[in-house]
Amino acid sequence: MIGVIVDLLRAARGRTGVLLLLGALPVAAAVAGPAYSAAAERSVVATEVAAAAPHETVFGIRPSADVAETGDSFERLGATQLVTPGFDLYFGAAFAVAPRDRDLAWQLSYRDDVCAHVTLDAGRCPTGRGEVMIGFQSAAQLDAGVGDTVSLRQSRFDTVDGAAQLVRVGRAVSVSVVGVYRPIEPAAPYWGPLSPFPPGLFSDPKVRTTATIERIGVEPVYGSRATGRLFQLEVPEAQSYDLVADPAQLTVDWVDGYRAEMADLQAKASGLDALLVPGTDGLIDRIGQSRSAVRSLVPWLALMVVPLCWFVIFLAAASGAEARRTELGQVAVRGLPVPHRWWLAAGPDAVAVLAGAPLGWLAGQYVGALAVPGGDVDLGLGSSLRRFALVAVAGAVLAVALAYRPLVAGRAVDLLRRVTRQGGVWRSATVDAMVVALAAFAVVEARTGSGPIRGGLALLAPALLILAGALYAGRLLAPAPRRIGRRALSAGRLAGALAGIELSRRSAPRRAVTLAVLGAALLCFTVLAVDAGDAARANRAAVELGADRVLDVNLVSGGTLRAAVRAADPEGRWAMAAVAIPTTGSGPPTVAVDTDRLETVSVGGAVPADLVSRLRPPVAPSVTITGNRIQVDATVAMPGSDPVRGGFRPGSKPELRAVVQPPGETERPVPMGDLQLGRHRYAGNLPACDAGCRLIALEVEPVPSTLALTVHEIRQLAPDQVVADGAVLGDPTRWRGSTQDNVTATAPRLTAEGGVATVEMATSNAPQRLTVADVPEVLPVLRTDSATARETDTGWAVATPGHTEPAPATAVGSLPTLPGVGASGLLADLDYLDRAAPMGAGGRPQVWLGPDAPADALNRLADADLTVLGETAASDRSAYTDRSGAALAARYELVTAAFAALLVLLGLGLVAAVERTGRSTRGRMLRAQGVAAATLRAAARRQSMWPTLVGVLVGPLLAVAAWAVAGPATPVFLDDSWPVALPVLPDPVTLALVWAACLLLVAFTLVGQRRRSSL
Repeated sequence: MIGVIVDLLRAARGRTGVLLLLGALPVAAAVAGPAYSAAAERSVVATEVAAAAPHETVFGIRPSADVAETGDSFERLGATQLVTPGFDLYFGAAFAVAPRDRDLAWQLSYRDDVCAHVTLDAGRCPTGRGEVMIGFQSAAQLDAGVGDTVSLRQSRFDTVDGAAQLVRVGRAVSVSVVGVYRPIEPAAPYWGPLSPFPPGLFSDPKVRTTATIERIGVEPVYGSRATGRLFQLEVPEAQSYDLVADPAQLTVDWVDGYRAEMADLQAKASGLDALLVPGTDGLIDRIGQSRSAVRSLVPWLALMVVPLCWFVIFLAAASGAEARRTELGQVAVRGLPVPHRWWLAAGPDAVAVLAGAPLGWLAGQYVGALAVPGGDVDLGLGSSLRRFALVAVAGAVLAVALAYRPLVAGRAVDLLRRVTRQGGVWRSATVDAMVVALAAFAVVEARTGSGPIRGGLALLAPALLILAGALYAGRLLAPAPRRIGRRALSAGRLAGALAGIELSRRSAPRRAVTLAVLGAALLCFTVLAVDAGDAARANRAAVELGADRVLDVNLVSGGTLRAAVRAADPEGRWAMAAVAIPTTGSGPPTVAVDTDRLETVSVGGAVPADLVSRLRPPVAPSVTITGNRIQVDATVAMPGSDPVRGGFRPGSKPELRAVVQPPGETERPVPMGDLQLGRHRYAGNLPACDAGCRLIALEVEPVPSTLALTVHEIRQLAPDQVVADGAVLGDPTRWRGSTQDNVTATAPRLTAEGGVATVEMATSNAPQRLTVADVPEVLPVLRTDSATARETDTGWAVATPGHTEPAPATAVGSLPTLPGVGASGLLADLDYLDRAAPMGAGGRPQVWLGPDAPADALNRLADADLTVLGETAASDRSAYTDRSGAALAARYELVTAAFAALLVLLGLGLVAAVERTGRSTRGRMLRAQGVAAATLRAAARRQSMWPTLVGVLVGPLLAVAAWAVAGPATPVFLDDSWPVALPVLPDPVTLALVWAACLLLVAFTLVGQRRRSSL
């Protein structure tokens, strides 16, 4: 019997080779899924570690008890007990010191291995007792260099009368400066959870200026451990151990053992009476989220491919079985036992399928691992993949056995007559109905399920829909060739008639149609899904960032930033100022932008023009002062004045102040003296207003009784100029009565007419104002549709850095997303917000660059006194999200599509080979009856092209239908906070390209058919 099987395999070498490849595919598909998952998880860990903030790879351990009480036990015991494989252990200690002749304090620090992480501008690293090295900027502050001696005393800051007072304690110690250093990487993990070097220290002069004002040295002074012990510490030093991870050690295995590692470290820290501060929790959470997506999605996608492989093997074996019906019928007539009939029928195909399994075992591991961008092959996974391969092989052999079952169990007379039993038709229809029902359940789960990652039937919904559609396409299109053949026969086209009649009589062409439709639809759907996912992630990255590129710049106020950006880009084509305002409480983040440039610079179409205009409604022009003094001509009338003295009652004199905003600063009050009854001139000295100060208001405080202030003229001195004359003061649209805290109920009543402005003030201890109406009373903002942002609809106020009173705000429109804040936040006009609540330098100043930014954009900004501290590109953020777990899992669909396409090609080739064998016999009979050879060749071409043509025409339409119905199940993001849904219809350009590729394949097939026919 074995010899017979070998002879059968030799007799059909081409078919045997195709079956061998088909046998390799289910094993490869079963192995590729776990191999891809393992490679994707390794890629996720590497990506997240590379993108982690410096503090996210550091464990900080700090003693919980006072070092003065515990002595050196923490330092001594921690050096041995805290050693952890894969981590570098660094000890650090620091305390504040101050020189005798400077009102500044420095941190005298010791840190293990510090010399390897700095470069020396001069001198050497300190090694001996009493030696230190200082930062290159501290050298300028101390006016010291290599070889100089500095006398230092321990210091601390005490609060005296609400102000920090530098206090020196202990005896003075003279130290020798032996080196001047600068850090190699100021933000490297080596420096611990919090770098001692503030951001922008080496590029932003304002950082150094601020540090000097706050009376702290901007760089630590490093010395040996012996140098620190020279001081008699009255204030205990701060000690710490930092475990800094080696990025090469942060692997999947380390992540798997993270919880156990944390528990062990926590126990060690507790034994040292210390606190463990892990900075890695955020990193581990992100890694876990991405790995969970991979583990949830890839197995289901692999599960979709393996049954498809079995299905194709079944169709291919069934086609071969149909070609051998007569042969197996003759065997049955001769009374061969059933086991031998099974072996003789299914044995050749089963042997070929089994022979392909080892090839699939190796190919699957390489395909799965290398399909991950930057993935590597790990053949050590073999033991865990063995069970998947065994299931795939068993299923393939079972598919062959089921394909031959009708021939082995059928009656010999039916086999010899080549008649299909009706029970087989009903069984096939039942299977089709089951597939349709399963697809319906999957669609319901896909459309009603929640969460960003939906595995199970929801993920398989598109594939099940396509499979059901392909099965019914084969059934519904089966009568079409018969009608086409009859019409061709009536028209005298013999080739078309022969092709149509032959296609309608046999089941193999129907299977070929099913395969072609299935392959084309799966390929189209996969390309559409991956393209839509990539586009959605790129769009989200751009919207959340705000523009193509966002630059973090030096700490400047909103007004200064806006003026500098406008100076760098006067035409407003490529740059826009923006300030990210820190969130307060539970409110959403706020971004203030220069709305005049929002449409040009931000993400295209992110905010419609009508909503942009609502952010900046027309207001009165500002009153600008450029002199050194301000003078106000005003009349004061007050019924509660002292009739005897002719003035205000003692202790109740109100003061008049002008409130101005210098360029780039917050508001400043300018005292102008106590109010006097009658008409008088009041004057006060202005801050530096050469570049133009904005007059915010005239303010009176307190108001002892009802008071009327009538302003006749506002003038600046040196140079002399009237800044508000009768025409300005008499215009009611340019002034507003208000209080400092913007409480409308207690605001004074304004009358502006006859060339003067009069405010009637009620009794109050709060400042009351005659305010320039160059900003809306209530700041207009745009909000997103998130629940957090909707809370701002009633009684909301935007708090700005450097300003005590927030600006009342109201939403004038909403969108699902806004540039710079993404799915949850507020957008405000930078200029109006800076007028309503003048902001200091506490926000995060940014410059957004549009797609038209010139190559020298950074140089132009530098010429405008803006220092770029960092840059983020939307393309980089999109590339990062493309390496997340959801993106990698979704891209496995390309692997499944490649398997499906290869399956279809092999299946079609096998069916075509079987059909050619049958056609050769029938062709000889027709030639004997006088049919021309050219007619037979034309009929054969039509028979071969029919399944491919139907697949190309129906497959993309079926893919579009599956996308419209089950598209929401496609995994795109790791979270479900993004409100923008995937489009109901796929991108038409992508669909057209895929369809064109399919048509090109048909054209190549036609050319090949013609060439073979001509030979």
